[in-house]
Amino acid sequence: MEDFAKRLKELRAKEGISQEEMAKKIGVHVTHLSRYERGLSVPSLEVAEKIATTLHVSIDLLVYGNQDSFAQESIKDRELLNMFSSVQKFNDKQKDTVKDLISAFILKSNLQQQLIS
Repeated sequence: MEDFAKRLKELRAKEGISQEEMAKKIGVHVTHLSRYERGLSVPSLEVAEKIATTLHVSIDLLVYGNQDSFAQESIKDRELLNMFSSVQKFNDKQKDTVKDLISAFILKSNLQQQLIS
């Protein structure tokens, strides 16, 4: 809990965002944000996602301090994991293109499975 609070405060400061700005961006009162940063309260998953998005980090990084911990446990294909790590460095437009391509492949695979069934 304290680690989360410390990371949240450090990441917010690193982004140069005041508590007031951050609270507005994530849709909570500044008092709630202050409580998160002091380790007195835990944000909901929805708010944690907004925090991660605003700070341009993963929820893994906020919670565990390691951006790749969940990915490493979930993605067993090392080559695929390395590719996803590389994609993290892309700009938003490039990331959207990768997401569209992956979505298209998933849709194609699902349709093929339905045709076989």
